[in-house]
Amino acid sequence: MSYINEFNIAIEPFIQVNYNALVHSTKAFGGKPQRYREVQADYQGYAAELLGKALNQNALDDALTLEDREKLFESLRHWGALTNKGDYKKSYEVSLRRGFAISPGGGLSPKPEPSELFDQSALIQSELWKYIVNGQDIEFQSSIFQPVGGMDNIAKAFEKRVGDLIEYNAKVTKIDQSDTGVTVNYQQQGIAKTAQADWCVCTIPLSILSQIPVQTSSGMQAAIRSLPYAASVKVGLEFKRRFWEQDEAIYGGVSYTNLPITNISYPSTKFCDKGKGVLLGAYVWGANAFEFTSLPPQERVKKAVEYGKQIHPQYAEEFDNGISVGWHRVPWTQGCYGLWTEEKRAEHYENLCQVDGRLVLAGEHASNLPAWQEGAISSAHDAIKRLHQKALSTMA
Repeated sequence: MSYINEFNIAIEPFIQVNYNALVHSTKAFGGKPQRYREVQADYQGYAAELLGKALNQNALDDALTLEDREKLFESLRHWGALTNKGDYKKSYEVSLRRGFAISPGGGLSPKPEPSELFDQSALIQSELWKYIVNGQDIEFQSSIFQPVGGMDNIAKAFEKRVGDLIEYNAKVTKIDQSDTGVTVNYQQQGIAKTAQADWCVCTIPLSILSQIPVQTSSGMQAAIRSLPYAASVKVGLEFKRRFWEQDEAIYGGVSYTNLPITNISYPSTKFCDKGKGVLLGAYVWGANAFEFTSLPPQERVKKAVEYGKQIHPQYAEEFDNGISVGWHRVPWTQGCYGLWTEEKRAEHYENLCQVDGRLVLAGEHASNLPAWQEGAISSAHDAIKRLHQKALSTMA
């Protein structure tokens, strides 16, 4: 956000959480998608009811004072939309959370009718509850934004300021260093070239850097070669109309599913546009990502449409076009992001982030916030600061 402000980059809201979106499992409720708000309201309600019963049965006397128990019960009634007696049941108040069978209207329109609750056991067994906490992750807290025209507008803003220093289409083939400087060999349009400098900040992903001869300590070498990268595929789908808005009142946000496509993300722009609409039809990970990219591009799109029809039947009639990108198949990244585990961090992270001679690494892989531009930028800030300090110390 500081760079967005400094560079005056136009931004717009990005809607991550939409309670009107859908949560879906092929193993629950006959494979029928459910509204996010219905699952959240009922899960909170049942959980609040059960805890309230435990309170009223004096099951928590040892953990709480009488005053604490009374205040907790009051909070549970408020949080779960419980009755005065602590029951979670079909009511007008509950439907203000989960939605109505017949919504309130004006004049002589039909009287509002509360909606039916999910069966408690069926809801617990559905595992749909695991999706309703996503919006509470710190990475997705409101409000979040996107640059108008795409995330690469942030990179383009940097480019405007340092573009004359960039050499494009340069494939690094070797990195050497000595006590006095760093030499980088690279190819540009088939011509072998060399760059020399006193110091080097290398931001090449480790998925690529591990394939390049780099003169570093054994500790950094081991770190570079030890980090696997996540496989990921995105599929963009274009439709003849914005049916998710027109038919289902879903304006932005994300629907979740246990299908290989994992989610459907709706556009946060051009609401109510009468023309075509584009949504993210798949965000595929792991083994499913490899399976997707084993298919020709149009077959990947077809697969995403087939899965998506189980959530939005309109796909069949409204689909127009599509495109897919597999990050692990992009030549200059060969992966989506560095797949750290706690064990690998404990063994290699410190060595990876050291100023190694006259070389230091930066990028999302050299951060505790992998897969995000935020991690990459904060990594660069830290690397440059430490490199500057070392450079000054060598001049003293």
